[in-house]
Amino acid sequence: MTQQTPPPASRLQRILAYIVAALVIVSLVCIAAILIGTAAGQFAAQGSGQGLWPTVFFFPLVALPVAFVLIIALLIVSARRNRAANRAAGAAKGRR
Repeated sequence: MTQQTPPPASRLQRILAYIVAALVIVSLVCIAAILIGTAAGQFAAQGSGQGLWPTVFFFPLVALPVAFVLIIALLIVSARRNRAANRAAGAAKGRR
């Protein structure tokens, strides 16, 4: 059997992967900030609706589901690309 090299990642795949990674990392930082703020006794200030805290609370609630949907989109894009590459390889193999 011959070793087949996987097709290189497309620009769309790289962009989706970086967006997913950024959303998850920032969400985890926000969750850590909430935990640290609560442990430091700043829970009353967090729930006040002032400053940056409402964004810190809201961001993971939106970003993590969006990241999940983007992971599914990335899987679909990758599967379609691999299927097209396999078809092209099969057609080239059939011509020999």
